[in-house]
Formats: sequence, structure tokens, C-alpha cells
Amino acid sequence: MSAAIPVVFLFSPFLQAGNKWKVQLPGGGMRFQGVLIAEACSVETSDRTLTVNMGQLRTNMLHAPGQDTAPVIFDIHLRECTQAVSEYVSITFSGVANDKNPDIFSVGDEPNTAQGVGLAIFDSTNTLIPINSTPRRIDHITNGDMTLHFVAKYRATSYEITGGKANAQALFSLTYE
Repeated sequence: MSAAIPVVFLFSPFLQAGNKWKVQLPGGGMRFQGVLIAEACSVETSDRTLTVNMGQLRTNMLHAPGQDTAPVIFDIHLRECTQAVSEYVSITFSGVANDKNPDIFSVGDEPNTAQGVGLAIFDSTNTLIPINSTPRRIDHITNGDMTLHFVAKYRATSYEITGGKANAQALFSLTYE
């Protein structure tokens, strides 16, 4: 019995410590990534995936290449703009070009797609913005929030226009100068 007593005395400080032991174990690595950019404005979150409803139009509204449908106005909203970084904002629209008019968007070539038309985008002065081109200066930057105004129209590319879906996909990028 006397042999058990020294063992109890040896471990008694450990038994008294309970859950108060300070143990440091490796936990893992961390990585921080980011980019700081000198951007004059930020695009409104809801405008980053904008849908422009072109509506339902009759094919007999277009009779010859170059004719446009009625305009559909859409806006891109810029937030927290500052002139301290840049003076102007320019825009580029990019996507799949129409096979007969490379300045406008294709509406596709799948079954049930309209034929003989493409989608054109214009600035607020009704000047065509050719797609897949160099950035086009749109506006002078002002401090605070800004709204960039645009117009979309279907444009005839043929004398023969057939009905069907007329959906176009576009990306836009802003350049601050």
C-alpha cells in the first residue's frame, strides 16, 4: 500500500490543474488577398447583372437594313464617384457580333431565333456605340452618384426579317481616364 502513496503525490499537481492547462497547438495557415485600385466610381450592385426588357415587337416595323425599332432606355448607376482619381468615364460593350453588322450584337442562331436583326446600343445622344471596340468616352465624372444613360434598339440587317427570340448577351467594362 505504501507504493501507491508516492504515485498519488507525484500526480496530484496534475490532478489539481484540471482544465487549466495552457497548450498551444498548430491551427493552420491564413492567406489575405486583395487589390487596391484607383477607381473613380463603383457600379451599383443591381446593375452588374442588368436585364433590359426589349418587349414584344412586330417584324413589319423593320423594312430595310439599318432601320431601328423604338428605343428602350436603360441606365447604369455609378456610386461614390470622385474626381480626385479620374476626370472621365468611358465604356466598352462586348459580346458576339452580328454576322452582317459587326457593330451590333447577334441575337443568336439557334432554332426559333429571329433572323435579319441584331441589337444596337446607343449613348444618350443617340450615337451608336460599336461593340467590341475601344472604350468610348461617355461622361465627365462628378463627385457623388452618377447615372449613365443608354438606349437599346433592334436593328435590321436584312430585307427579310423573321420572328422569333431576339436575346443578346453583353458585357460592359468601364475605363476611368
